[in-house]
Amino acid sequence: MKLSSLNKKQIETIYRERMKIDFPPNELKPLSMIYDAIEQGIYECLGLMDGTDIVGYAYLIRKGDDYLIDYLAVCPDRRNAGLGSEMLRLLGEYLVQADSIIGEVENPEFAEEEADRKLQTRRYGFYMRNGFRDSGVRVTCFGVPFILIEMGKNIHTEDEMRKLYEQHYRSVLSAERFAKHVII
Repeated sequence: MKLSSLNKKQIETIYRERMKIDFPPNELKPLSMIYDAIEQGIYECLGLMDGTDIVGYAYLIRKGDDYLIDYLAVCPDRRNAGLGSEMLRLLGEYLVQADSIIGEVENPEFAEEEADRKLQTRRYGFYMRNGFRDSGVRVTCFGVPFILIEMGKNIHTEDEMRKLYEQHYRSVLSAERFAKHVII
């Protein structure tokens, strides 16, 4: 297994065939927005490669030496086999110089269904077991309540985390879209 930068065709294929299934429509940025951010040098798309097969992906927003995991997923038929942990390990190696890697995990306190609460609690535990820590910051982004988590060389205060999170999203969203969809 290795992480590799994805080309434009791979990014588009993942977007159309996987991301539209892996993420709710309200969480998906338009593909054109992703391409614009790549062209600005503030966005990176990585594939978890098993030979020539892409079995997972991580899309990252970069602000200096700080990263925000925008999207992270493993192919459904390859889940529950340790690939998510492997991807996070490889991501940590790939971003070894990063000051911080920030993630968003759905906050199970707001789950409407018991099954959703259990799944969200399990996801949170997955990240905690794989080197992330809970920042203590709670946000709502595109209507989804999240817990902000982080790993990396720097550990941020809650105020620093809020500011950094805001900077990440302001770099990829218009002021209007940010005001409408991000509550910190």
